[in-house]
Amino acid sequence: MSPSIPSNSSVPSLSDMTFTSNEKGNGTPMTSGTTSPVTSDSSVHEHIPDVVSNFNLINAAAANIVADDNGSWYYYLTPNAAKNLPHYQYHGADLSLLYKYLLSPLAAWCVDNLTPAWLAPNVITLIGLAWMLVSYCIIWYWCPGMYEANTDLDLASTYAVPGAIFLFNGCAMLIYQTLDNMDGKQARKTGSSSPLGLLFDHGCDAVNTVLGSANWIAAMGMVPGNVSDLLGNDDHGNIQSKSLLSEIFGGDAILAALLVLGPMILFYIGTWEQYYTGKLILPQFNGASDGIFLGATLHFVSFLWGPMFWQSTTLADGAIDRLGFATLQGRVRNMDVVLFAAIITLVQEAVLKTSFVVRNYGLQTLRTAIPHVLLVASVLAIVHLDPTILLRSPRTMMHLMSGLFTEQTTQLMLDHMVEEKFELRNRWCLVPTVFVAAMMTLGVSFKAENLDAFLFVYTVGLWIYLAFKISVVLYEVCDVLGIWCFDIVTPHPKKLAEVEGDTVGTKKSN
Repeated sequence: MSPSIPSNSSVPSLSDMTFTSNEKGNGTPMTSGTTSPVTSDSSVHEHIPDVVSNFNLINAAAANIVADDNGSWYYYLTPNAAKNLPHYQYHGADLSLLYKYLLSPLAAWCVDNLTPAWLAPNVITLIGLAWMLVSYCIIWYWCPGMYEANTDLDLASTYAVPGAIFLFNGCAMLIYQTLDNMDGKQARKTGSSSPLGLLFDHGCDAVNTVLGSANWIAAMGMVPGNVSDLLGNDDHGNIQSKSLLSEIFGGDAILAALLVLGPMILFYIGTWEQYYTGKLILPQFNGASDGIFLGATLHFVSFLWGPMFWQSTTLADGAIDRLGFATLQGRVRNMDVVLFAAIITLVQEAVLKTSFVVRNYGLQTLRTAIPHVLLVASVLAIVHLDPTILLRSPRTMMHLMSGLFTEQTTQLMLDHMVEEKFELRNRWCLVPTVFVAAMMTLGVSFKAENLDAFLFVYTVGLWIYLAFKISVVLYEVCDVLGIWCFDIVTPHPKKLAEVEGDTVGTKKSN
């Protein structure tokens, strides 16, 4: 819709316009008195200095006028969202003892002694994610199927996976964690805290969730499927065929899927709880602090003792002997101990948080959990009905889950910040995954090569869409708040408009 053009008689003269901050903090032109059209050349000459000094100011404010009048200037942010966003205040705490006594003091020292005041907090966040992306790509190069570090498979590959890649990833995880703790402290130090920083940090954490899980699978030499499908009918005496946990869950394909989905579930539930309570309270043991630290430790163990340490049964066999469960001897891998502990933590945290939200805010709160339930159920159904899919297309599945999870959890956070409803119908990018899972559940069979090709094209399309959405949302949020995403030194045009508008108003009043 094109904006209507007012008549000359309704347009205030430039000398009568002062720029004040409206409720969103944007420089919006306001008339200082009764307007009158320009009627003489002398009047025009009198206003020339004002025209020159305010020319850039008018251009910068023009877009704001349109946005404020009809709310159609933004693509993703509604007028109500643009109004509420600047007033958002974050409320949260990390109750982890590790965070309190080690991680937080370390991050504070780095900010106080190593971080320059001109460095934007979002740059710190992005650097941390870059470490994880580089580490993920290195492990992807050496372990494209995520199982190549398992030396018990006797595959035809002629190369050995270097243990240094796991050392690097362990260090990258700790660097990421430290930088993730530093960004908020840097924002408070420089006075640049904003809703944008929270949203950007949340999005980076969402992307990193799957990166870390995929690297854990590779570091433990885990086969994300049945060894018999990888090698043929002869399972080569692999320990997987004896694992009790693998037998209970129907194979390592499901266990691998749970290892990826578990952190995603906890992350989403935390955001979902914050959506209703307005606060993010991390418990004494949580994934952001303790989970990442233990994950880094897992990689250091893989570097020191090799990934096959996790395929052995040394951790549980001693306890089994003392307890007298002879039938379990050699059936509980060291990896199974880690997975079982993770599953117990997942179930406990999910039950406690879900029951708390439902008890205090009603059953209708489960509506906003539907998109994530559909994602988790669809992925588990596909992996269960096609146990070889993580062997054929492991990285495609990782990236697909990452994209869908990032889209829904960042949108949930944005809707929380702007006080809008999280709509299930807007999660259209989830539809193909649900459709494939539903068809497979109903007995429809897909050729492996056709399904793999479809998922690949689907994943590429999803991430192209996400690249567009993320860039547009960041631009719109920056425009509403009058700040830059990666620069806290250069003033935004809207901030300049506020300052210059105040100056003009002061001069006119004098």
